[in-house]
Amino acid sequence: MEISLESQGNVDDLNPLILAYVFSVGDELHFSVHSSKSISIDEQYSFRSGFFLIYLTTNTRIWKALHNGDGNLSLIKSVLQANTADTEQSVSSRNWGNHVLDIIRSANLNSSQESAILACLETREIRDKTSVKLIWGPPGTGNTKTVATLLFALLSLSCKTVVCTPTNTAVVAVASRLLALFKESSSTEHSTYGLGNIVLVGNRVRMGIDERGNDDLLNVFLDDRISKLGELFSPSNEWERSLEAVIDILENAESSYKKYLLLSERKENQETKNILTAFGEFVMKMFLGSKETPEKEEEIILTFGEFVMEKFDGLSETMKKIQKDMVDLYTHLPKSFLSSNDVKNMIVARQALRRARTFLQEKQGSFTFDCFNKFVCVDCLRTLRLLSKRFEIPALLMKEDIRTFCLQNAHIIFCTASGAAEMTAERAGSIAMLVVDEAAQLKECESVAALQLQGLHHAVLIGDELQLPAMVQSEVCEKAKFGRSLFERLDSLGHKKHLLNVQYRMHPSISLFPNMEFSGGKISDAEIVKESTYQKRFLQGNMFGSFSFINVGLGKEEFGDGHSPKNMVEIAVVSEILTNLLKVSSETKTKMSVGVISPYKAQVSAIQERIGDKYTSVSDNLFTLNVRSVDGFQGGEEDIIIISTVRSNCNGNIGFLSNRQRANVALTRARHCLWVIGNERTLSLSGSIWKKLVRDSKRRGCFYDAVDDKNLRDAMNNALPKHKVDMSDVYSSFRSLSIRKERINAR
Repeated sequence: MEISLESQGNVDDLNPLILAYVFSVGDELHFSVHSSKSISIDEQYSFRSGFFLIYLTTNTRIWKALHNGDGNLSLIKSVLQANTADTEQSVSSRNWGNHVLDIIRSANLNSSQESAILACLETREIRDKTSVKLIWGPPGTGNTKTVATLLFALLSLSCKTVVCTPTNTAVVAVASRLLALFKESSSTEHSTYGLGNIVLVGNRVRMGIDERGNDDLLNVFLDDRISKLGELFSPSNEWERSLEAVIDILENAESSYKKYLLLSERKENQETKNILTAFGEFVMKMFLGSKETPEKEEEIILTFGEFVMEKFDGLSETMKKIQKDMVDLYTHLPKSFLSSNDVKNMIVARQALRRARTFLQEKQGSFTFDCFNKFVCVDCLRTLRLLSKRFEIPALLMKEDIRTFCLQNAHIIFCTASGAAEMTAERAGSIAMLVVDEAAQLKECESVAALQLQGLHHAVLIGDELQLPAMVQSEVCEKAKFGRSLFERLDSLGHKKHLLNVQYRMHPSISLFPNMEFSGGKISDAEIVKESTYQKRFLQGNMFGSFSFINVGLGKEEFGDGHSPKNMVEIAVVSEILTNLLKVSSETKTKMSVGVISPYKAQVSAIQERIGDKYTSVSDNLFTLNVRSVDGFQGGEEDIIIISTVRSNCNGNIGFLSNRQRANVALTRARHCLWVIGNERTLSLSGSIWKKLVRDSKRRGCFYDAVDDKNLRDAMNNALPKHKVDMSDVYSSFRSLSIRKERINAR
């Protein structure tokens, strides 16, 4: 934010009048100001102007990418000259082997997911042409699982791939899913070996790395990897010297013990020479009446076992560090620097050292050299010698050199689309494949940096253009389709899409309408959501089934000081439903996750203010509540979703609620129950998708009036006195009620 003395008309006017820049705002709205000189507070400056300035790093990267004459333009030219026929390029043979097919088959994918992945992998075999594949994943069809399986296959093929998403949060989500697959397939003994070929690049705070408490993410997060490898590569680490110290104990235990005995014998002979002198002193003290008795600490000669135990105890911390360093090495080094045999040797060495320690503790020093040599030395020495001879740590000291080392040797690099601009050939090497998740939320211009990666010939875009696109605040830019994605453009040009056609999220009663409306009925319900156990009844009454439209005809939209409306009667209904859900959850110990969403920020804020911290203080984790705008809920899902549509007027004016993409997101977030709260008359007059929803709910017998439920009726009555009631709305409510009752009687 910029603080100035007066209002300005253009950018150039800002320069001479800037007093200070605001970099952060505290909880109490105290501004932290960075000023070039002190600011005196007096009446002369009692009025000032403030201007919000945007974060330019992303836009700067986009600008540079658009004006990069030296970039790799082969894929961009392919996109610009797209062939609408987009015939599949055939590959005579698959060179990836059975292990890749095993990965795909073991992932429990449906046929549409498998075919999409295989089509993407086949492009990898085409060296002389470029290609862009589109995977259309409507809500709940397993986009992330498909992407993760594709990436796991590419990882196993050592195909250098950059994975981009529009946001840091989305990057972490995809990376976490790949890491889960990696973990499932890895040996329990060295489950982190191979993670050195995966790198997560981004902002630590924005990605929430520390808050997530996920060790797997920390193992691939680039900043942490640089820190770990920096310690291992440091000359002060003395990895080799520590290994040699342990080897020396094991290898020279017998000779060291003989030297120890020889030294002890010499000491004993020296002490014998002093016996007469000591005895004379003792007699003299007795003659003089001294009561003191000479006390001589007798040196205890250690047995061989005790001697070895003492040596091991002295190197206890060293051995712990060796074992820790082994784990860090095979976790963070790429496979090209550390073979599987090296890792096996490390695992065997760690196990042997643990066995040696256990052996020493159990025997308590009572063992001979032959016993020690048989059960400990031979076991440990073989593997430790192999490690010291075959393995060399790279000699890298500077952080930037280690960063380059990590990126150039990685096979999978996760970053935001903006961050892809940093993956230059000098830093990251040549890239073979680009995978963009949530591609329909990425502006075309944001895709440019990633499409210019050196060596890139093939790209895979995964998304759903029927959900919300990238946010564009400028009306001018919005009219110019600045927010349009490359995914949407290619789709509009007739580019072939691989449809993921099975949804695993929604109960069939919920998926029915959005499937017909947005996907043309092409999506089928997975067997799991059709099972009787998937149908949940959280509250009593038909009104609270899997899907229902709850008519609140008595509500009134209010705009207040801003442009965003709210509806206090709908808020009362939502609050009452939440109260009942929490009560049932507490009494029956039923786990519930609930989402309350609305297209309007004012409604979201009013709901949050109404419920306060009532639901955040639930300690048993049985009941969780998430209140957000529709835009903020994209990508999310809950057991129960309550939608507050807010708009309530006589002319059917619903503003941007009519946006089909926003409606698609709102209607596809629920797993078991979706309850839509709104004014039936207003939505029916809107001529929008919401009119179709109301009509569909009536046709299916899922339309209900809130006044039919006593608790909801009482909640609305309590909310009504504070607001002027439009009698036409009341009439609408009773009219719809009478129509419904007539329909029931007719049956």
